[in-house]
Amino acid sequence: MSLITKTAEGTLARIPVGDSAVIAALDTTPTAARRLQELGLRPGQRVSIMQSTAGGGRVIKVATSRYALSADALRGIKVSVA
Repeated sequence: MSLITKTAEGTLARIPVGDSAVIAALDTTPTAARRLQELGLRPGQRVSIMQSTAGGGRVIKVATSRYALSADALRGIKVSVA
């Protein structure tokens, strides 16, 4: 059971493996937000959660690329599930 229901708001850290969400906002430091945007993590972009990593991180898929993000980074990415 997903912790976020359709059209709900939350963070990327709360999205279960196998689900996807749309980035609503980046709630991080300016430096971290710039780096995330360089990787293609921008508001409006759909991301999929591919697998869990140690320490609460996740491997995410953005378009054709995959990235491993820490739990802290995931908590700074606000999402909506549509």
